[in-house]
Amino acid sequence: MILPCLLLFIPIINNENFQLEGVVLIVMVGLFSKGFIHYAIAKIFGPLIWGRGFCGWACWTAAILDWLPIRNKKKKVNPNYKRLRFITLLISIVIPLYLIFVMNYDVWGNYINKKEMIWMFAGNLIYYAVGIPLAFILNDKRAFCKYLCPVSLVMIPASKLSLINITPAGNECIECGSCNKICPMDVDVMSYIKNNRKVTHAECILCTDCQVVCKNKAI
Repeated sequence: MILPCLLLFIPIINNENFQLEGVVLIVMVGLFSKGFIHYAIAKIFGPLIWGRGFCGWACWTAAILDWLPIRNKKKKVNPNYKRLRFITLLISIVIPLYLIFVMNYDVWGNYINKKEMIWMFAGNLIYYAVGIPLAFILNDKRAFCKYLCPVSLVMIPASKLSLINITPAGNECIECGSCNKICPMDVDVMSYIKNNRKVTHAECILCTDCQVVCKNKAI
């Protein structure tokens, strides 16, 4: 349901590019479009309430990645590789700036309501072209989310203060480790639950997989 509702319905009906690069391009010419409103609500201020719940429940890129037939054990990856996201974020911001200030790209004449959908699908195809092979290489559906997705960095600052979190349910944690094994983002959920603390880790996407597999209903 995520993919048709969010990727096809919302952007196409509004004829707007909701990708990060498209939002930056529009904002730089002084237009605060529906794409900007989407970003402000879903990815800048919204995470103050639901953390990175968008990543777990509403991301059209992740919707495809979660369908991949990957069931093998994830390969261990140096966590420092997550810093690569800063590079992709920089690229996503620099490209629109380069087009406007160096190439003198006519946003109003050539882009708005004309080529936005081309940019939207081209941007997503690039994400899939990188994310799908990476998922199979690392045996990890969410590898792109962890190591390359620029949007996650936009949400992380506010998500650390989110009102909605994965929390202990009151039953004792038996330290079986099921929650850690199932977590698509490699969060050490068990360490939070056994110490009776809510999960405030910046990588938690509120997917609730840990709650589903918890044998003692401690989450």
